[in-house]
Amino acid sequence: MADWERSIRRAHLLRAVLTTLWALLPVFTLGFAAAPLMIHAAARMQRWWQTVATAPYLAATALVFTFDPDVSATSEALFGAGMFVNFVVGTGHAFAIRGAVWKPDGTDYHTFRPLLEKQREVLAAQRDARAAREAARALAASDPRQALELQIGRVDLGDRAFPDGGLVDVNNVPQAALAKVLRIPAPRAAQVARARAQIGGFSSVVELSVTTDLPPRHLDAVADRLIFLPPSP
Repeated sequence: MADWERSIRRAHLLRAVLTTLWALLPVFTLGFAAAPLMIHAAARMQRWWQTVATAPYLAATALVFTFDPDVSATSEALFGAGMFVNFVVGTGHAFAIRGAVWKPDGTDYHTFRPLLEKQREVLAAQRDARAAREAARALAASDPRQALELQIGRVDLGDRAFPDGGLVDVNNVPQAALAKVLRIPAPRAAQVARARAQIGGFSSVVELSVTTDLPPRHLDAVADRLIFLPPSP
């Protein structure tokens, strides 16, 4: 995800640079690109007001080409007005509309920012849950009695004080919880519960698979959430 975010940021930066260069075309061309630039903007934006706004730049370009500033003061003033409109006004206008002309596509960083933040939250929650499971397993291995008191793995009980990352105590949860976590039908869960009672609880995923004839590949999908504490009295 980090690589994707960096690529989106690079695309956003590249877009900002290119659109800035586009808006500076009147400066680079001493105003002569203002009219073509505005025609291009009108074609992309499909807005009537932008189409109308191209007229002053066409008129200003006509003034620049029509009047020689060396002929008279009037010609110089008209020439200067045309240059001012194309050079100064045209540049400001281009910067004002560049965001509308070059609308962000689906790779824009700000478009995906809420999604990226949500992904970070999900990944952080997964890391926290994994760490909680490891801590709960370590506690259960060193002190099973305390683990039972803390109700580790008892997903069927609410308001448990000790976070265990979603562990499921196969030997102590009710049949309905077994059916849900093992993803098996209720009758099959009933068979597992009976086998659990007959042997006094399972000790591992392997014993659970062998005793109940559950396919190992089926259990692999949930093995990281299973824990086997001594059956409660």
